[in-house]
Amino acid sequence: MANMSKLELLDRLDFERDPFKAVNYKTGDSSRIHRIVSMAVKARAMVSIVGERGSGKSKAVIDALKNLRVRQVAVRSLDKFRLLISGIERAMILDLSDEKPKRSGEIRARQLRRILGEASRKNEVVLVIEEGHRLHGMTLRALKSLRELDWMGETELFTVVLLGQSDPMNKSGMAEVKLRTDTIYLQGLTHDEIERYIQGTVGKVFSNEAINAVKSLPEARNFLNLQNMLVSLMGRALADGREKVLPDDVKDEFGVGQTDTSKQADIHNIKVTKKEDDQKGSPALKAVLDRH
Repeated sequence: MANMSKLELLDRLDFERDPFKAVNYKTGDSSRIHRIVSMAVKARAMVSIVGERGSGKSKAVIDALKNLRVRQVAVRSLDKFRLLISGIERAMILDLSDEKPKRSGEIRARQLRRILGEASRKNEVVLVIEEGHRLHGMTLRALKSLRELDWMGETELFTVVLLGQSDPMNKSGMAEVKLRTDTIYLQGLTHDEIERYIQGTVGKVFSNEAINAVKSLPEARNFLNLQNMLVSLMGRALADGREKVLPDDVKDEFGVGQTDTSKQADIHNIKVTKKEDDQKGSPALKAVLDRH
């Protein structure tokens, strides 16, 4: 089964569609992002949302902005490291108006100031930049200056949402920008959220014990990692002639499983009999420690 693709595995297990594409539920992180993005838009603030690859930060921001009456500007440049402030200016002009960006930097800045001012009076404007951790420090500093454009007595005409795998404000020379930026770190999936995710996607081919073993893995706190882990476990089960993932599969694939579950049970039993064991020098605790 090593060469079998994800969709082939799902087909072998009688799934009619990719269950990972259909799932959509709130997590503690996504709810927090919803609230923070809403506050940022109202304050026209600059926020940096940091989370590792596959943590769900982009989806959380997209969902949050859908519920708000905003004009969104998305920078499409694939090479964020080489992205200059001029590229951001052009993206904002194109997304907020039917005008063509002016060639001259000074004239383009005046053009953008007018367009931003008029647009911000109708709707809140939100600039979203993916892979913000790759932006050059000069671009970030220029972005701060861009936010200081004024129109008819109003300043900070738009909101900035940076998404990245690390905090771009930790780069050298970013102290002044960092003071004007709120950084939010995603915490990852909780044990309950991992269990709900598995049950809502491929739970029919996982035993309850296997789910408990998976949710104890630190790597499972990331959506993308969790998906890959579940696919690997389903492949292992099929290779063994089974259509059900067992805790032994988790143990063999990731080095945990029944051993950890047994350890937790032993520790629980020790707590229950603690009073008796204390009088005898806690032999149960010593036995568990000797085994593990």
